Order: sequence, then structure tokens, then C-alpha cells
Amino acid sequence: MDKKLLLVWMCILTGLAGAVNAISIFGYDGTTVSHLTGLVSKVAINITQGNLDGVWEVLRIILLFFAGAVVSGIVTSERAFYLHKRYGFIIISVGLLLVVPYFIPEKYDLLVFAFAMGLQNGMVVSFRGVVVRMTHMSGNVTDLGVYVGYKIRGNKNEKLITGLIPFVAIISFIVGGILGVLLYSQLHNTTFFIASSIYVIVGLVYFILRYTCIDKNFNDIPDELEENIEDK
Repeated sequence: MDKKLLLVWMCILTGLAGAVNAISIFGYDGTTVSHLTGLVSKVAINITQGNLDGVWEVLRIILLFFAGAVVSGIVTSERAFYLHKRYGFIIISVGLLLVVPYFIPEKYDLLVFAFAMGLQNGMVVSFRGVVVRMTHMSGNVTDLGVYVGYKIRGNKNEKLITGLIPFVAIISFIVGGILGVLLYSQLHNTTFFIASSIYVIVGLVYFILRYTCIDKNFNDIPDELEENIEDK
């Protein structure tokens, strides 16, 4: 897998997360599942209003997202970037999870989505030293804004890729959201099977590309020339 293919792979996953979150907002009373800032604020608001039922409704989504991230951390086990086999398993698992809402009562759908997004967000993925946020855009907008600010200030040390990555991620998330809403408007829950299939295909392609990659930690040194590198 070369760096361009890795970037395409990350854009597809970001677009899929955008689709899942847009469907959650569009089809489930405006509730987000790929990021938690607004949900944490809702917990605070419901507490001040004494709405304990509302607290639990929101809190359980946060807890499921957290649980997904915990599982992802257990599976990947470290922050250092590497083309883990485990990433492929996580992606396929997210895909399989997305078909679950088709078979369960609608009131549990958001919990499944939240767990799946936490699972995906728990992966540490970077491109040329830049951490790519694939399920939420606040960090990407911040990174892009800081990059533009540095360039306006005249900082010549900032590489173009530092601004390009968050920009591409934002566009991918928007495009994924548009496609997700359009499909959900026409196909409703059948959309889950489409998203699931794409996740599984992306996971399988990841395994194929990983197998052919000779520099799995992208440090520009072939793995066979590095000491103590193991096939993780």
C-alpha cells in the first residue's frame, strides 16, 4: 500500500462515517453518533432541568461510543502507527455491526451506531505524521484553520500536506453525508446493508494492500531492513 492508496482508504472510511452520522441526524431526531461534544452538553442541560430520563437517553449513547473505543484500544493495543492486521478486522466489524439495526427495534439503532463509530474512531491512523480524524470534523476544521493561519503569518515550514489532509477529510465527510441521506431517503434501512457491504469490501481490500506493502509503518525504510520489526 503506497501513501496515495492509504489516503484514499482513509477518505472512504471518513465518508462512511459521515454517512452514518448524517443518517443518525436525519432519521433519528437530530442525534449525532460520530462525535460527542453536543451530547455531553445535552447531559448537562438535562441534569439542570432535572430530566433524568433525558440524561440516560443521551448518556447511554456516550457510553456505547466509549465502549467501542475501549474495544478498539484493546484490539490495536498501541498508539504507534503501523498497518496492523487488526485494523482490517475493526473495519469489517464496523461493517457487520451496521446491519444489526435492520433486525432490532429502532430505539436501539443509535446505540449500535455509536458503538461502531467509537470502534472506528479508536483506530490510530496517520498520514505523513498527521493524525487523521475519521469520525468527527472539529479537529480537522481546527487543523485546517491553524494551517491557514500559519501560512498567512508566513511560516514556510508548514508543508502543503498538513493542510490538505484535514481539507480532504472534511470534503469526504460531507460527500459521505450527502450520499448517506440520499440513499436513506429512498431505501431507508436497506441503506445499512449498502454501508455495511462497503465497509467489508474496504476491510478486505485493506488486507490485500497490506500484504503487498513493504513499509508498513511508512517511515520510508523497507521492513526487511529494519531490526526488531514484527509482523503484527
